Amino acid sequence: MKQNLFSDDAVRLDILRQRSYSMRWASLPEDVIPLSSADPDFPPSQEILDTLHEYLNGGYMPYVPPLGITGLRETLAEGIWKRKHEKTEPEWFIPTDSAARAMQIAAAAVLAPGDEAIIFDPVDLMFGVSIGMAGGKAIYYPCQKHGGHWDFSDLEGYITPKTRMLCLCNPHNPLGKLYSVAELRKILDIANAHGLYILNDEVWSDIIYSEEPFHSLMEFPKEDTQHVMTVYGFSKGFSMAGIRGGYLICPEKALFDRAFDVSGVGVTVGGVPCLTQVAMKAAFEKGFPWVDAFVAHLQTCRDMAYDRLNAMPGIHADKQEATFVTFFDMRETGVSSDDFARYILERSRVYLVPGNKQWFGPGAAGHVRLCYATSHAILQEGLDRIERGVQELMNGGRLPNS
Repeated sequence: MKQNLFSDDAVRLDILRQRSYSMRWASLPEDVIPLSSADPDFPPSQEILDTLHEYLNGGYMPYVPPLGITGLRETLAEGIWKRKHEKTEPEWFIPTDSAARAMQIAAAAVLAPGDEAIIFDPVDLMFGVSIGMAGGKAIYYPCQKHGGHWDFSDLEGYITPKTRMLCLCNPHNPLGKLYSVAELRKILDIANAHGLYILNDEVWSDIIYSEEPFHSLMEFPKEDTQHVMTVYGFSKGFSMAGIRGGYLICPEKALFDRAFDVSGVGVTVGGVPCLTQVAMKAAFEKGFPWVDAFVAHLQTCRDMAYDRLNAMPGIHADKQEATFVTFFDMRETGVSSDDFARYILERSRVYLVPGNKQWFGPGAAGHVRLCYATSHAILQEGLDRIERGVQELMNGGRLPNS
């Protein structure tokens, strides 16, 4: 009988309560269920773990080349071609110690103090963090969808003489949406017309449920994407957040050189540890069958969360096309995102991420994010608790300390 890698028994709470931090099991009381930060409750594929064990058994932890161990960049380029049919060249890749670090390098390569970068709001906090670390100013552009499509009709009105970069999260976190070819073309045309760079975050591009395929800016002709910097990480699709692995793709040589310089990799201030590089290479060589099984499990979790949340009074949730988070609308409960999350934590003992400017920008108000990358049993229990809390709140329940 084939092993179910994502059964209820596959989640080892005894280990997670020792190791899983960042608003998850090890940082919370034992009676709290964390459906919070986007870090899966499952270990990575056995093939990756076996490769790491083999490397460790060799006994050495030496310095490694600044741009990757032998074959790493070639493996990354080949994997992207086989998986997503996107043509890249190995020399475009800068391996990084996480997608977040790749975003920070990209921002530092193109922004000077006072420069502006446009963020599609709401979106993950790392865009604003990266812009701020480079001395830039984040300009929030409200994300809107009309008739199932993104509306960028007024995007150019947000561009000023100080604007240097557009920021794209594809698939979108926290909205769980994909961009069509036409929408990507529109963004690319606007950027090129104004001489702007694009920071293109594709860290979620392995977690796709839609019948429509994932489309990337890297599908477009090279002459149109010279100023596109693409980011990827291994934390989501491969469940390796703590490995801290990612990469930055820069097709233009001058842009690549600037990114390499600010990364500090060449002088060993930055760089990717040997174990991380081994895991990254193994993931693209051997890990995609595990990813496919993971996505199949996640789709059942997505459907469970969608059905259960929409059955709760005052709650409305969309069905995600991608990612393993849902960003549900709770405005009809009559409380703020922060107060809702606090109520559910203190009364229901479930940790959720409130939709506020700190985490997702001003456009997140009235929403809360839930991560469902866990077992059916844990998700079911978490949703049961949330439902009881919502019903109590809607029936006049008082906020703690109010």
